[in-house]
Amino acid sequence: MDTITHALMGAQAALAIPTADVPGRRLSTRERLLLGAVAGAFPDVDFLGFLVHPLRFLAQWHQGPTHSLLLLPAWGALLAGLFCLLARRRQAWSEALAVSCLGLASHIALDLITAYGTRIFYPGSERRFSLGTSFLVDPLLSGIVVAGLVVALSLAPQRRPRAALAGMALLCAYVGVQGVLKHRALELGRESLRAAGIQAQEVDALPQPFSPFNWKLIARAETAYRVAHVNLAGHPAWVPPWQALGHLPAMARAYVPPERMVWTRRPLLPEVPAEQALAWQLWVRPDFADFRQFAVYPALSAITAMPATPSLPSSEAAACVWFTDLRYDLPAVEDIFRYGYCRDSVQAPWRLHRLAYFSRDRRQRLD
Repeated sequence: MDTITHALMGAQAALAIPTADVPGRRLSTRERLLLGAVAGAFPDVDFLGFLVHPLRFLAQWHQGPTHSLLLLPAWGALLAGLFCLLARRRQAWSEALAVSCLGLASHIALDLITAYGTRIFYPGSERRFSLGTSFLVDPLLSGIVVAGLVVALSLAPQRRPRAALAGMALLCAYVGVQGVLKHRALELGRESLRAAGIQAQEVDALPQPFSPFNWKLIARAETAYRVAHVNLAGHPAWVPPWQALGHLPAMARAYVPPERMVWTRRPLLPEVPAEQALAWQLWVRPDFADFRQFAVYPALSAITAMPATPSLPSSEAAACVWFTDLRYDLPAVEDIFRYGYCRDSVQAPWRLHRLAYFSRDRRQRLD
């Protein structure tokens, strides 16, 4: 979930704690909101690892130590201690600790409902847990959080905890509705595959932008995926056709009614034997282990080639071989999540790179 929603959710969670009656040991409303917002956003401090090594960050560092329920008390104590030290409010330690822990818990809960997996039992387990009901940026979900926070702040202090809890209950109900929609999307995907005569080992439904009715369906086969985009309500989300919005209108129109849904084939590896051998050779390299560990639906994204010569087939002259994870890709635009290998000449060694999001050639070398 986006960091702003995390911070707002942490602030709302802070208001759900009854205030202390002992003067001097009670945090003011402003202090609660500030500490709750900081605690709600704090776990994403691990994004600093992206600046060090993007691929290692995704596979090993992100949504791990700072997102762990096992480590939550330690992080809560750290944040509460720093707050009490900086604000000179040592008497309010117990309330600051409660606010910090609840803000951290709200962050973990919001990340759990996305489709990308959170290691909530780190370091005891590396397993990633996910409900997969909500997209990373969900305006309706964020709106519910904002509304709950505004209503709670508009009431008298003694009534704020109940109002904050009511807002959180409404948020849970919305996520429950999204869970029902996901179940419907999975049923629709299975029915559509059977009708099309497509054999698939499993089907997954991933939440998408613009609307809770928008879903991406991914069916896994032996050598390729089948991908479809659907709007369960029977109509695509409306986006103004302004040029300033770039690809957004085309993306919104890609989510079609169930009766118009089309399965697109995405190969795991190239189908040309020479290119397949090259891609597999790069895929199994030791320095690509982080990508293999992280990607849930890995697939070939593209092979860009230099001009071929009579003695050098085009596949052997490839300049870049890119792989993607289909969880991240959006319709009507090029793959936005791309890691792979490039070489500057036929004689040069292959080097690990990534392409910047929404770019065609902004390469970043990672080795």
